Amino acid sequence: MSDSQAMQIFLNSPVTQDMIHHLVSVTLQILPCENSKTITETLPSPPNSPNNTPIIRSKPLPSLMTFITKLVRYTNVYTGTLMSTIVYMNRLKEKLPKDAKGLPCTRHRIFLACLIIASKNLNDSSPKNKHWAKYTDGLFKREDVNLMERQLLMLLDWDVSIDNNQLIYLWKRFLDPIKNDLKKQSRIRNSLSKGMIAGSTQTIVIPNNSIPSSNSSSSLHSRNSSVSSSIYSSNSLIHSRSSSVSSLESLNEEFVKPIKNTNTNINMNKTLNSLNANTPLSNYLKSVAMKEERELNDLIKQYCGY
Repeated sequence: MSDSQAMQIFLNSPVTQDMIHHLVSVTLQILPCENSKTITETLPSPPNSPNNTPIIRSKPLPSLMTFITKLVRYTNVYTGTLMSTIVYMNRLKEKLPKDAKGLPCTRHRIFLACLIIASKNLNDSSPKNKHWAKYTDGLFKREDVNLMERQLLMLLDWDVSIDNNQLIYLWKRFLDPIKNDLKKQSRIRNSLSKGMIAGSTQTIVIPNNSIPSSNSSSSLHSRNSSVSSSIYSSNSLIHSRSSSVSSLESLNEEFVKPIKNTNTNINMNKTLNSLNANTPLSNYLKSVAMKEERELNDLIKQYCGY
């Protein structure tokens, strides 16, 4: 199965916890950051405060897992948009200095900026930055969101392009299981179709020595799963019957009528008499009719619940 088929299925699938775990893992690998469960925020001092001392307030810093999960829930972001942030995060990691180190909230800023750029680049409409600030539950203000977006674009040299080959490579761990499932489904369909074709028709050839001897008569009994047909004439003998109603007596009702005494009619009467007699062909046709009648009764019991 092709990568494009697997990618289409992946893009139409909902966001899963496994995807969020993978995003957290990728974000943590961008750069080391200080460990802290709070971040400090500097507020301007009131006009009448002594010495104009600024007010420093600390805010709890949610885990990266909680932060990303809330963003996904608040924005209802598409799977493709969310997972495309991996492209920008890997591109940023290559451009950062080796000794770069961030603040406790740097990873949160990087992921949010990557998600904003992916949303604006891949979708016709995207939330405004003031809405993104609300989605952070007060962790960042609109000014912070504007700043982190500009900083990321500058670090990426405004290169926000994404091609399918990049996505196929970065989404490999998600696309491979989908391709394996598609292959399994294809094998199952092929095996079922072959089984149906093999079981739909059966041809039974009656040996010549089982047919009453005649200078100008021959017979062939051909039968499929639903219709059996045989025609009787001066040159060939065919017995026609459907899968639901089969009876040898119908031959007598149809053929035993007042007819002219011609050579053809005499031959036909001899053939019918041979069927009524205890001949191998007569016994064979009777056994086939009884078998099909039993199969029909079993099907009626199965589907009608009798």
